[in-house]
Amino acid sequence: MAQSTTPADLSFVLRCRDDEERIGHTIARVSSHLRGLGQRFELLLVDEGSGDNTLAIAALLRSSHPELRTLHAAPGGSFLSGAEAARGRVVVLYDVRSEAPLAALGYALGRIERGLDVVALGGRFLAFRRTRALRAFDTLTTPRRDMRDLETRFIRRARAVGLGAAVMHPRRRSALDRLREAMPRLRSLSFL
Repeated sequence: MAQSTTPADLSFVLRCRDDEERIGHTIARVSSHLRGLGQRFELLLVDEGSGDNTLAIAALLRSSHPELRTLHAAPGGSFLSGAEAARGRVVVLYDVRSEAPLAALGYALGRIERGLDVVALGGRFLAFRRTRALRAFDTLTTPRRDMRDLETRFIRRARAVGLGAAVMHPRRRSALDRLREAMPRLRSLSFL
């Protein structure tokens, strides 16, 4: 695959291991969302030793997702490897298995643009300025499925070295809230 010479605004690091059933969907979903945000981006798929077809599926997707690169890392070291290989101004760490909604990503990126160095979104993903925050990230590793632990330690270390860091907990809207929002639109329909 030819490497892109255009600098990325955003490096999106996807941690995976034995995720053949979800990797295709996740890559397509993340890529589509980032294009919708108007970001120049790269996707770094960091594999922690998959024994299934995860990497084969990713290889098949490279033709339709030229921003995709694959890296290999030791278990627990994928986020650090991905962050070190990232070329974007902002790095986002995301576990493929989290299936976390990406809607709050724009909010996190906005907070970074307004001056924060690190934004954690309630165990869903971490976003940080690569050049400033990578020094707080060195040597941090995390076992599979423990994003909140990584988030807590990273925020603590970022603050210790004087970086602006915040933890956001996006409010989930209940079904009742969504119905209340839809009611004015429903009342305008002629059959009601």
